[in-house]
Amino acid sequence: MPPQPKFDRASVIEEAVELVREGGLDAVNARALAARLGTSTKPLFRLFTGMEELKACLVDELNVRYNAYMDARMTDANRLISQGIAYVSFAREEPKIFNALFMNRTMAGSTLQGVADAEWNRVTIENVRIIAGCEQSEAEAVFLKVWLFSHGIATQIVSNQIAISDSEVASLVTDAYQRFLAPTAGSAA
Repeated sequence: MPPQPKFDRASVIEEAVELVREGGLDAVNARALAARLGTSTKPLFRLFTGMEELKACLVDELNVRYNAYMDARMTDANRLISQGIAYVSFAREEPKIFNALFMNRTMAGSTLQGVADAEWNRVTIENVRIIAGCEQSEAEAVFLKVWLFSHGIATQIVSNQIAISDSEVASLVTDAYQRFLAPTAGSAA
């Protein structure tokens, strides 16, 4: 009987998260993980069927951390503005994880309607609809525009290291929200 590993799936995933933080998703491989854990690669594959399963579990964990970060920063006063600001803050604080989740083909094949229809965005869209007093389709349109605008700022921070303060981000996202809302709902929320 082979010896039992001195670590479990959770500790392997934790080390994989740290590898992502240091070098991005491409830095995660069996040898790098084994080195961090002080073992050979064989024990890893007693816990996971292969790197595909391990990376799928890693992406799941990165999403859990992203969702917790966002949930802690979003407010019902205006979920869309707080979501946009938090999204950019996440990119600034966790650039390699942001890259792994949002700039690494993880959304390949998605559509804008698919993003709007995603369960995790529906609460924000409904919040826009209520605050602005607009139709569902208008709330979706505003959501998508602010989401894309926020993503643009976030990717500039991550990929080009553009210098932009948190207060500038808040001002830009708020202004974009109001401008995108004005033609559709006829009100500033």
